[in-house]
Amino acid sequence: MSRIGRHGCLELWDDGWVGSNFLNGLDLLQRLLNLLADKDECRVEDLAIVAGWPAYKTRSIIEFLAKHGIVSYRASDNLVRIDPELRWLMVEEG
Repeated sequence: MSRIGRHGCLELWDDGWVGSNFLNGLDLLQRLLNLLADKDECRVEDLAIVAGWPAYKTRSIIEFLAKHGIVSYRASDNLVRIDPELRWLMVEEG
C-alpha cells in the first residue's frame, strides 16, 4: 500500500482502491468526541488543532455529526457541544 500526501490523507492500496485508513479516522473522531465530553463547549478551530485537520474539514465533520444528532453546532461563533446524553455516557464510562 502506498500513501498519497501526508499522514491521515488518502492511501493508494495494492488493489487499486484509494481511501483513508478507517481505524485512524475513528481514533481521531473518538479524540474529538472525548474533548467535547470533557468540556461544555468547544470551538471548531480548537477541535481542528487536536485532530490535526484543517478547520474546513473539521467543520464538515461537525456539521455531519450535528445532522445526525451527536453534537450541536452554532455556526455564528463556531461553537460545538456534544449531545448531553452522549456526554453523560462517555463521562460515566471514563
